[in-house]
Amino acid sequence: MTKLQNIVERWISPLAVKFASNRYIVAIKDGMISSLPFMIVGSFFTIIAKFPYQPYLKWLETTGFDRLLSIPISATLNILAIIVAFFTAYGFAKNDGIDAISVGILSVVSFLIITPLNIIVGKKSVEAIPFDYLGAKGLFAALIVGLLAASISSMIIKRGWTIKMPRGVPENIQKSFSALIPAILVTTIFLSMRIGFYYTPFNNLHDFIYKMLQKPLMKIGGTPLAVIVVIILNSLFWFFGIHSLAINSIVLPILTALDLENLAAFQHGLAIPHISTWRFFYITTKIGGTGSLLGLCIYMAFYAKSKRYKTLGKLALPATIFNVNEPLVFGIPIMLNPIMLIPFIFVPVVCYIISYVAVLVGIVNPVIGLQLPMETPAIISGFLQGGTSFAILQVVLIIISTLLYIPFFNIMDRQAAEEEKRS
Repeated sequence: MTKLQNIVERWISPLAVKFASNRYIVAIKDGMISSLPFMIVGSFFTIIAKFPYQPYLKWLETTGFDRLLSIPISATLNILAIIVAFFTAYGFAKNDGIDAISVGILSVVSFLIITPLNIIVGKKSVEAIPFDYLGAKGLFAALIVGLLAASISSMIIKRGWTIKMPRGVPENIQKSFSALIPAILVTTIFLSMRIGFYYTPFNNLHDFIYKMLQKPLMKIGGTPLAVIVVIILNSLFWFFGIHSLAINSIVLPILTALDLENLAAFQHGLAIPHISTWRFFYITTKIGGTGSLLGLCIYMAFYAKSKRYKTLGKLALPATIFNVNEPLVFGIPIMLNPIMLIPFIFVPVVCYIISYVAVLVGIVNPVIGLQLPMETPAIISGFLQGGTSFAILQVVLIIISTLLYIPFFNIMDRQAAEEEKRS
């Protein structure tokens, strides 16, 4: 264990920290996390508009409220790519020390430049941007545009290619003129991309990114093997004291895109297309945080023999119910504890496999992709995502995870109880 710890401290930990602090990874994480409140708002109105009670749904349709309730959904989830484009560039620019708001707006402008228009022919022809490119389908394009727009702007500004105003000019005017040359160059670059892709079989940059990058990554990222690798890495990172956001920043856009496709299918009354999504991963393997620790915490609070672990269990239980695992990871501790390594890695894997099979064979409904807060407690999250069947599944997972943790925890509990008797 000491040798392994030395390897981690010398090689793995510095690499993980370097990776997690990479400005492009940080910008992607900021873009997705900052967009979460808008996804939650859209999900909230989706629940109201599509609550599975037939008389209620019929009343909504009869009164026309179904169309009204769809407005906030369109204004959040269906334009998510625009929101992500802004926050990705904003986060990058802020961390780079340049005017974040101007760069964020420039990213949105650039995104709209590469977005193809539909011509609606009637008495008067109208150009319209289809929601297709503004929602889940445009998510990867938004991330790429945000990173490119921000990094190009940062390079131009840091090289001093800006209009400098004389002293005494108000700050807001100085900012406007200093952003002018980066804005002209960045929009010219994206316009050139728009024109260039018009003469390719893809017709536009959106379809190129979706077909060549987003769709393949979603196909690979949603496979059980890929998700199991992510689960194992989540536990390993935490075991060595590294936050799992270091690895989740990569898979978050991929699995969230799958969630949004599920949610779109649910809104239109279609079959749910994906099993493995970000929400499925979260509400099956992180019940009580990374490692699925809620069952262990309940067992500690009520059945631990040692006073130390019983007290810790009771103190940590409120946080663990809301999927915050730090009190247990650092309190037991699980971090760098060889006794807890095996269950901490394999309990969430077992929970994921059981859940995947349950959905695959039709025992449990798939998740509909609601963007709920990460702290939503188990059973509530399961019910909202997949109905009663998924809530029951989460109860089963809590029981199974508890049974799997007990033999390993009891070793430490007995040692602690004996130490307390001697003291």
